[in-house]
Amino acid sequence: MNQLNKNNLLNQVEIKINQGQFSDACSTLYDGLSHIRSHSSAEEWKQFVTQYREHAVSQFFLQDPLTRRAFEKPRGYAGDPVMIDFVYDHDKVATPCARPTEISEILNCELNRIVQASHAVRERKHILSRKINQTAERVANPYILSVACGHLREALDSVAIQNRKIGKFVAMDQDKEALSVVAELIKDFGETIHATLIDLICDTVPLPSFDFIYTAGLYDYLPESLAQKLTSNLFNLLNPGGRLLIANYLPDTPSIAYMEAVMDWWLIYRDKERMQALIQQIPQEKINDVDMFVEKNQVIIFMEIEKVGGANAGSV
Repeated sequence: MNQLNKNNLLNQVEIKINQGQFSDACSTLYDGLSHIRSHSSAEEWKQFVTQYREHAVSQFFLQDPLTRRAFEKPRGYAGDPVMIDFVYDHDKVATPCARPTEISEILNCELNRIVQASHAVRERKHILSRKINQTAERVANPYILSVACGHLREALDSVAIQNRKIGKFVAMDQDKEALSVVAELIKDFGETIHATLIDLICDTVPLPSFDFIYTAGLYDYLPESLAQKLTSNLFNLLNPGGRLLIANYLPDTPSIAYMEAVMDWWLIYRDKERMQALIQQIPQEKINDVDMFVEKNQVIIFMEIEKVGGANAGSV
């Protein structure tokens, strides 16, 4: 895409903003950024992101609370638990777009509507909750580990947790503030562990074995070598028949352009082949099954690895 078209996009968005057409401005920017990214080399895209940040429209979209928190990174990284709660809370309101009046409300409403990644994050939470329930159906009083747990909001939707059908729930994160929230949630049947990625990679955290281990957002930040090593280490923590669930953003989804340019939120994306590569350090004979699926918004891919043994040993 030539420079003139890129300038035209930002100028069109600015005109719509000045005319008070805020919803149209959101849609125009969102679609335009996606088009530019898909027709640019990596270097061209980075150059345009710099151009966008220098344009007046960039400050306007930071009035959206979700976008601003990702951009400012008060805890040192985008996608922190408070920011994810912004996405979750939008799902709890029956009519979130009913007569928004403030610019921040209008932007938040419109961006939650058009950004597929927000819908996918909410769907990811529902999937995690279902997997917890399924584990409790599969194993009596299971041991479950959530790695990079955030605020563990999926626990609030889990019938198994509500009915105290979990043997032990271990929630692990590097964010002490997040763990303080989770500690109250699981105080009767679990524990929190403050640990970093290096702790996990180097096996310095004493842990029991688990029937289900999952991580929702950690792999979006991990390069290949670390991701493979972590996958192997987590797999080794599984009981026979236990399952490890890993989630990762897919490449080339429309939301990526907005996330990178406007929110300054850069992730590592994986398709099916790159997800499959994560199990290279696990001996094949120890794996009973690998299930790969994509949530309904086509933004996040999941891989569930089942360890040999248990009641399902030998199944396909």
